[in-house]
Amino acid sequence: MPQRALNSPDKTAVVQREIEAGDALFRAGKYREAAERFDTALRFKPNEAEYHYKLACAAWRAEDLDRVERHLQIAQRLAPRHAAIQEALALWFLKRNELGQAAIHSEAALAGEPNSIAFISTRAEIYAADGQDEAAWKLIAPLIAKGTSTAWLARVYAKVAPRVGRENHAAAFLTEMLRIPHMESDDRQRLHFALSALFEKMGRYDDAFAQARLGNQANPRRFDMSVYANSISRRISFYTKKRLKSLPHATHGNRRPVLVVGMPRSGTTLVEQILACHPQVFGAGELSKLSDIIRAAPAAPWAEGKPFPECTEFLSLRGVNEMAAQYLSLIDSLNSTATYVVDKMPMNFVFLGGAELLLPEAKVIHCIRDPRDTCLSCYFTDFGANVDFSTDLANLASVYRDYRRLMDHWKKTLSLPMLEVRYEDVVADQAGQTRRMLEFLGLPWDDQCLSFHQNKRPITTASREQVRRPIYASSVGRWRHYEKHIPELMKLSAEC
Repeated sequence: MPQRALNSPDKTAVVQREIEAGDALFRAGKYREAAERFDTALRFKPNEAEYHYKLACAAWRAEDLDRVERHLQIAQRLAPRHAAIQEALALWFLKRNELGQAAIHSEAALAGEPNSIAFISTRAEIYAADGQDEAAWKLIAPLIAKGTSTAWLARVYAKVAPRVGRENHAAAFLTEMLRIPHMESDDRQRLHFALSALFEKMGRYDDAFAQARLGNQANPRRFDMSVYANSISRRISFYTKKRLKSLPHATHGNRRPVLVVGMPRSGTTLVEQILACHPQVFGAGELSKLSDIIRAAPAAPWAEGKPFPECTEFLSLRGVNEMAAQYLSLIDSLNSTATYVVDKMPMNFVFLGGAELLLPEAKVIHCIRDPRDTCLSCYFTDFGANVDFSTDLANLASVYRDYRRLMDHWKKTLSLPMLEVRYEDVVADQAGQTRRMLEFLGLPWDDQCLSFHQNKRPITTASREQVRRPIYASSVGRWRHYEKHIPELMKLSAEC
């Protein structure tokens, strides 16, 4: 029997109920559930700009990023003068480092609400991200002078201060803000990390480390080291050279994927940025697709209820080709013409066994950096929820050991071509290391690769500001400033 169409009063009641439920879930931090409620409301009222905006905000908080831009763009089209929607688009494009688009939407937001402290702070951050420090300072200086204090404004001030000679005042400003009670944990965490970075620029290394520790403690992540270590051991045990040869390998023959892997903060963004300057290379950023496909495998009908990687014992040639097609379809949608597409998801090192089956013609570039600098940089970085082991030094050290254990195994068992690129070598000899990478890919030399910092392509990772600058050596041996604070990391250099 066909479903009865809702009459107007019924529709209004359903929509109102879904929106109210979505708002309540959003306030409770249940963003994924909130997004689904807003999505239900949109099925009945697809032309409500506010509902698209609410859905985009919830999806963003839930890390469901595929839906964010689409719904914000629809909301803007339906309500082009809605200042909050324009601001959300400005923040979205700022996150993606598409500064031109971010500036356009930021100006539109300010046109609607010229006195909004949040909107002014966003515009100033866009200026700062574009290297226009004086313009950023000019915007926020009146607010600072009036004693305005918001977490967003304070973070922008911390970023701009060293470039306009205001480090001491900014440090005092953030320190005072952090005394405010009942601040949201996310805001407190971000302020601690901002103050940590500011103190490091000022050479106040003990203070910088203390603030990084407080930032990590403000919003700690749950991470079960024993579960993680067991998953690495199972991969090593399962993926023997003999078994890898016996498992089905996809037959598509596609040579386009280049997987850039390594620990977070090991130089993967720098390597991708250098390669993406070559006219035959497209930098796709950090793609979750490979891990998504592999993680979904145990739920497939053919998996016999086995977990990954054991379920691949039941994988057929047809199945592996279908899985590969999902990945190749994504990279073709991003770029269909480049000789190579670089996927620089660092943690894909965990999934290289699966990559060998799905992408047997792919190439791997493995980024290596001094373990002390790698882990210290992770500890000093506000990853949000994206890297759940980075808030604890002992976890970082353990994850690094397991990473090295697994990579040593892959080098002995995989047939995928793999090039190791050491961060310190790139800093010391950018041209020589660039030539090595291009030769590995069979590409001709191109001088544009030496000017990687001038490439304006979107970068969304924590390293986006660093790769907008020419090569610098100050991050090599950074651990020396913090040696007394990192006994867990100091042991790694002798072990790895």
